[in-house]
Amino acid sequence: MSWRYLRSADRLTANLINMKLFKPNGTNITLFFAASIAAACSMPRITDAEIVTTKIPVGPDDGVDSSSSSSSVTSSTAKAPAACPNYGCPLLPRDMYFDEEAQAALKAIRSLHEKYGSHVTSSSSSAAGTQSTASATVSTTGSSTVNEELKGPELNLTEALELLKTVGGQDQATLTLIGYKGGNIEDQINQDRAFVISPYYINNHGEEKKPQRLLGVFDGHANKGELVSEYTVTHLPELLSSKLDPILDTSSSDEGNDHSEAIHTALVETFVEIDKNAPASQSGGCTASIVLQLGPKLYVANAGDSRSFVATYDKSTSNVNIAYITREDKPDLPEERARVERMGGQVYIPPQSRGSSRVLFVDKKTGNTNGLAMSRSIGDWDAAELGVIPDPTVAVLDVFDLVKNAGGGDIEVFAVSATDGLLDFVDIDSIAKTIAHSLYVDEGPHPLSACESLITTAATAWWKAKDGRYRDDIAIAVSKMNL
Repeated sequence: MSWRYLRSADRLTANLINMKLFKPNGTNITLFFAASIAAACSMPRITDAEIVTTKIPVGPDDGVDSSSSSSSVTSSTAKAPAACPNYGCPLLPRDMYFDEEAQAALKAIRSLHEKYGSHVTSSSSSAAGTQSTASATVSTTGSSTVNEELKGPELNLTEALELLKTVGGQDQATLTLIGYKGGNIEDQINQDRAFVISPYYINNHGEEKKPQRLLGVFDGHANKGELVSEYTVTHLPELLSSKLDPILDTSSSDEGNDHSEAIHTALVETFVEIDKNAPASQSGGCTASIVLQLGPKLYVANAGDSRSFVATYDKSTSNVNIAYITREDKPDLPEERARVERMGGQVYIPPQSRGSSRVLFVDKKTGNTNGLAMSRSIGDWDAAELGVIPDPTVAVLDVFDLVKNAGGGDIEVFAVSATDGLLDFVDIDSIAKTIAHSLYVDEGPHPLSACESLITTAATAWWKAKDGRYRDDIAIAVSKMNL
């Protein structure tokens, strides 16, 4: 579905009201917004490891574990720090709806595009922003209309882009939406994490000779899985940078050799070391799906059932092609099942493909038998003893080859990483076309608006499929792969 027909925030407002998660202008949601913004570092999601009693319960693919609730709402909507880490300034997602400030800014960007029908750019923000401000009224869909007055002053485009500059721009973007797992809205925890880092510095090696970028998503699961995803999103860029540093030093003195194998090894070692040091003794785990660009080389590393893909866009024909996409690391894959069973684990495959296959393991704290819906992950140490490993699958791509295979000419390359909260209800081709339209078409939406519309599509589908009782957390990160 095209972004043009979504009215993203409007439909989501209607769904949330119908789900009775909040009442417009109510004090509870105001407190929730405040708690979300104050707890900036934390993002929500629910469990891939569900409790199994006498039989595997049929429900949401990730299961719903009441133990994953918390007494406070957390959201990974933190803004980039004033002093950036040595690997660069990360773009971190903000919640597109429950972060009140971000919602107002997104609405301003979307409203201006709808009014003027042109791509919102940083260069046009000053002129366009002085002509119009965003409407502060959200009109919901359905038989009735509810007006929700956004708190604070209306935003012009300049203000909106400034507020969201740590979330995205014309070339990159990342966004999230907290899920709903039952109970009070104040008790929801977003376990999803994401980042885009461009330029991505390998210690002191910047972009003098070639572009360097890193993007990815990390989907926490099980009780306190957000601790593992938060640890991963925080430490992986720095650790990977330190491992790549000596490789790039060698590369700079011997550019004739291909160091892809050494970089492949560095990626695997990074995932394994993150897993070893993650706070998984008291929590669950997380997926990790990243795309690393080092000049013309793209390295796509994945562990779990989040996914990343690299795509091309032909400016002359508007054709979008998926060049590579990671697999979902599911326990029923022949080689994954063989490893698990060789390690003494058991793979449960639901009858008639109703739900996901799972690695069964016993939680040492509770004695309950759990089912993990993936064969690779960060954390999940109890399942690790039975063949669940953190080692990612790694693919190496070349931008020049991708352009050539797409027919040459005016070909662009971009990458997307997303958690299964989005992928379960929006197909890959639709995601690719929507993001390409935002990145490369002048009259297209801003990349943040494109991410917003995709998340809204998925959230609406979750609401319909689960009758408002469950919605997974959602996170997405996108970036051009320019040379």
